[in-house]
Amino acid sequence: MMYTLEVIQLVSYIKYFWKKDRLPIRILVILCFLIDTLCTIAIFSWVLMYSVVHWGDQAYLAMQYWQTPAYVFCTTAVGFLVQSFLISRYFILSSQRITTIILGVFTLAAFAGGISVAVILIFFATYEDRAKPIIACLVWLVSTSIADLLIMLSLVYTLSRAASGSTIRSTKALIRSLILVSIQSGTVTTVLALLVLAIYLAKPMTNDSAYFSFCLGRAYTLTMLFNLNLRKNLQNKCHGCGMNTLRGTVSTAARGQFNKSLQVGVGPVEHHRLGNIGQLKLDKGGLVSTEDSEGTDSKGTRVCEAPNASGTV
Repeated sequence: MMYTLEVIQLVSYIKYFWKKDRLPIRILVILCFLIDTLCTIAIFSWVLMYSVVHWGDQAYLAMQYWQTPAYVFCTTAVGFLVQSFLISRYFILSSQRITTIILGVFTLAAFAGGISVAVILIFFATYEDRAKPIIACLVWLVSTSIADLLIMLSLVYTLSRAASGSTIRSTKALIRSLILVSIQSGTVTTVLALLVLAIYLAKPMTNDSAYFSFCLGRAYTLTMLFNLNLRKNLQNKCHGCGMNTLRGTVSTAARGQFNKSLQVGVGPVEHHRLGNIGQLKLDKGGLVSTEDSEGTDSKGTRVCEAPNASGTV
């Protein structure tokens, strides 16, 4: 079901943003989807072989075959890619190098732990050796949970500062929506990782933790796709806002005598759409405005005014 939802989100991304986003973003999306596809095949094969083909075969059930390390590797790889993507978006937002390095350390620790688990499962394939990857599993899942939690808190804090520094009501509403999405996406992956860890430690000789670990990779990719596709869902939040998906800084441009809008980047602007959290680069002062919080253009249409020159996004 989660893979089907991932396919739906991917189709939506390709339809609306494929030609607009930069090549690295497109490569990242396709790479995560292909890895998730391989992981889904491994999971289906794992369930089929253990639950149907070799049901009751004690000799077969005593071993862990290629499917187990394959899904661990795929889940680790997708988690690393998505966390790196979110960390890069946070750095664009805040320019906080120290916090970014801390987030990167936990992400790298999670990646190393996950790869270690996969390697151990390859060389120690019997269920009698299930205790061997416990330390590596602890490093993997604990680091993953901490990284997800810190990324979520960092994004929420940065966006909250931006909202508190803005006098534009539509901008505040938009940022609140982004904060809510950050909390939701970060909570899902954190809770899943903690559930996998808790069940594995409680029942290391069973596969009960697989109920949640099988979903973890898809949850990460869905987090990224939701963030990317959020631009379409929020297109009506700020009338007159433009964007050029994940490309850089914001400048203020006058449109007519009274019509000012927020333009993102230096490329062609797509009107009536707003980028995701990764597109807003805020200075330390946050969003500020010396004008009224709302205005109308020459035709009487309400528009979202841009911050003044001291606040770049």
